[in-house]
Amino acid sequence: MQSQKTMIAIFVLTFWGFAFCSTGLAQDDKKFIPGEDSGFYYTIEKGDTLWDLSQKFYDSQWDWPGLWEMNDDIKNPHWIYPGKNIQIFLKKKPALKPKIVKVRKVKKEGVPVKVETSFSFSEMDHIGFLKKKAQTSLGSIIKEQDGNLMMSANDIIYIKPSGKGTLVPGRVYHIFTTSNVKEKIHGQTFNGIKHLIKAQVKILEHKGTYVKALITNAYSAVYKGDLIMEYYKRNTILTVEDNPDPIEARIICSEDNNIMINDYRIAFIDTGKAKVKPGQIYSVFRENETKDYTVWPSKKKNSIKIENLESGKLIVLHTEDIASTVMILSSKYAIHPDDMVN
Repeated sequence: MQSQKTMIAIFVLTFWGFAFCSTGLAQDDKKFIPGEDSGFYYTIEKGDTLWDLSQKFYDSQWDWPGLWEMNDDIKNPHWIYPGKNIQIFLKKKPALKPKIVKVRKVKKEGVPVKVETSFSFSEMDHIGFLKKKAQTSLGSIIKEQDGNLMMSANDIIYIKPSGKGTLVPGRVYHIFTTSNVKEKIHGQTFNGIKHLIKAQVKILEHKGTYVKALITNAYSAVYKGDLIMEYYKRNTILTVEDNPDPIEARIICSEDNNIMINDYRIAFIDTGKAKVKPGQIYSVFRENETKDYTVWPSKKKNSIKIENLESGKLIVLHTEDIASTVMILSSKYAIHPDDMVN
């Protein structure tokens, strides 16, 4: 069961909840902090019990011991407390499909209470994104203080300002790189600029023609020529929408250019903020080929369009005008560029 702690849940639910209240003495609580820890989580409401939550999450009240074991800071399964965040995982099963569980229970006064599931992703502020034009660069890295070719956290670097903005001492900025994306998507060529965020850098002081700065956090190796842009703090907690309006989108590519895109990888779809928003979950489909067959005895050729094969699920993390950044939550089969999203 411990192996399940390494999984991000692929499960989304919308349900209405009310049950009898649990009471008891306070327990030692190892807090799950949304925004710092990644995964799906649920905030316990007054009246919740592990028995009821097991029914809502797994469609079986008898699976509550597994839910208890997944949250080992719950010392006594009979006592869970309103306001506590617990992580939600799915049981390991072959070809397990994500569930949409809808349970409606009504409060005594007849007013239902809607409970929302949220998705927390601690790395939200440095996921890549696709835009039509490159983000404005405020400067580029000249060198590392000691002459190291590869730079990382705690290194002092020198930056040449671009003149297109101000690098303010004391402020934090992103280090990034760009690359051209040209992919054949649904028979048409998609063109865009992929931005990869590599590190955070804090400006220390201006030195006339250059700026001295400190790399505070690094997510990948930094090199001479890498660019500087404004730091954008994204919301690390998303409200999950499990039944959004259908879209006709395609996978463009993955953040790391892998041809096969699997669980928990970051990728991009060719639909932007006009049609999707962060927190929405969609299915990914592989298009099946049309199968030709011969009708005997006339030998006339006919064809049958085979239904598309559902490959997995994804969640929208960030949107731009022409594309959106997504995370693959589950993949029953390998996901590839040009796979359908709807």
